[in-house]
Amino acid sequence: MNVAIIGPGRVGTLLAAALSRAGLRVVAVAGGSSAARERICAAIAGARPYDEVVPAAQAAELVVLSVPDGAIEGVVTELALAEAVGEGDRVVHVAGSLGLAPLRRAALTGASVAACHPAMTVPSGARDPEVLVGVAWAVTANHADQGWAEQLVTDLGGDPFVVPEDARALYHAGLAVGSNAVGAAVATARRLLLAARVDRPDAFLAPLIEASVTNVLEHGAQALTGPVARGDVGTVATHLAAIRRDVPELSAAYRALAEATLAPLRTTLDPEVVAELDRLLTDTEG
Repeated sequence: MNVAIIGPGRVGTLLAAALSRAGLRVVAVAGGSSAARERICAAIAGARPYDEVVPAAQAAELVVLSVPDGAIEGVVTELALAEAVGEGDRVVHVAGSLGLAPLRRAALTGASVAACHPAMTVPSGARDPEVLVGVAWAVTANHADQGWAEQLVTDLGGDPFVVPEDARALYHAGLAVGSNAVGAAVATARRLLLAARVDRPDAFLAPLIEASVTNVLEHGAQALTGPVARGDVGTVATHLAAIRRDVPELSAAYRALAEATLAPLRTTLDPEVVAELDRLLTDTEG
């Protein structure tokens, strides 16, 4: 099957390599900058850069859209109006928060459509298809298209999971918290240790973070530990005083993360303790 990649950014570049390794023929690359298109085509035999998306899509039976979320519907509309996709073609986007809605015009032409999102952060310059091996993918498709969409994910080395159309936004919000918010928490912890004159914060944080994340994944909120989980008001107050004195720019981050820790534990702690923690965490002047 011939494939067109629309959107040669970091995800599109990685997908082009993964699709090629899976035995599909990446024949067209469009969108993005000419330099980005040329980089993919230089790495994949038979791939050709296109200045416009319509002729790129016309050269393929599978169109993979890895453009920004807000651009998907516009690209699909352009392809549909130009009759660049239709019966016998497949159109897939890889946006996490969106389902089939932005692909509606392609579906009206008779094309098969699916939303397939890999739950993996893709670093800039990543071209090794192994990055996608063993990764969970959220697949949203109509019943008739579910089989080929899941097979596409499997061919790329991933594990397909069905995510309903109306759950895509919540699904993606969960991933954003699990990736970006966790990363922000680690960055805050690292800055606090550096402020404490710890030269190797990674030596302290790496094993602690790995164990903590594993425990919460296995046991949920009941695995949370630390002064907030214990209801140790005095220690939280000590933390806040030290942060306010030495690194006040981290005060808001500490409060927000402590509040997030407290939220699922409120019913397990003494109400008076919860009230005191709330006071501490919302008192930005104290």
